Amino acid sequence: MQSTRQEILAILKEERQATVEDLAKRLELTPMTIRHHLNVLQAQNLVVAAQVRRSQKVGRPRLVYTLTETADDLFPQGYGKLASYLVSEVKEAMSEEEAQTVFRRVAERVAQDAPPPVEGQSFEEQLDRAASYMEEQGFIVRWEKTDQGYIWTNINCPYRRVTREHGEICLMDTTLITRLLGVEPKRLSGQRRSEAPCSYLLVPPKGS
Repeated sequence: MQSTRQEILAILKEERQATVEDLAKRLELTPMTIRHHLNVLQAQNLVVAAQVRRSQKVGRPRLVYTLTETADDLFPQGYGKLASYLVSEVKEAMSEEEAQTVFRRVAERVAQDAPPPVEGQSFEEQLDRAASYMEEQGFIVRWEKTDQGYIWTNINCPYRRVTREHGEICLMDTTLITRLLGVEPKRLSGQRRSEAPCSYLLVPPKGS
């Protein structure tokens, strides 16, 4: 992203909102140049514009620009560290068995929001449905058929920063897979200690 657009985003983050004139004055650029960059940022769904009446109610309403939620995600976040601290506290306050029960319950709560299975779906259709839902949760999922069953691969795990310190969090995705597909996944590889994606062998129920 061009530095000017980054500066615009930073100003909107700091000020919460700004007009073309505000940004032009702050960056010492012409209003035309600012509008060009704002149009690009709008096309990228990073800023939105709203009309605001002038206080004197004279003249045309002015456009005020603000950040979108998408743009807010571009700024540094501390979710990974916070989640790691929370998991540490859970593990210290509970026994290993109790902590694992908590992680499974969280995964089951996430799975409850998944669309219900459609009667008569093939196992491969169920795989597509489960993969689509997990991608909504931040996973990037691929599956392929083999002679032994289906290989399910999580190319991206949204919890990977936490799992590097707390392998118990891997119960989240295995519990999700079990709840969504009704089969117990057998781990083949994992991301915790390497860059290799998590992969599992799924053997469909007989008759699927």
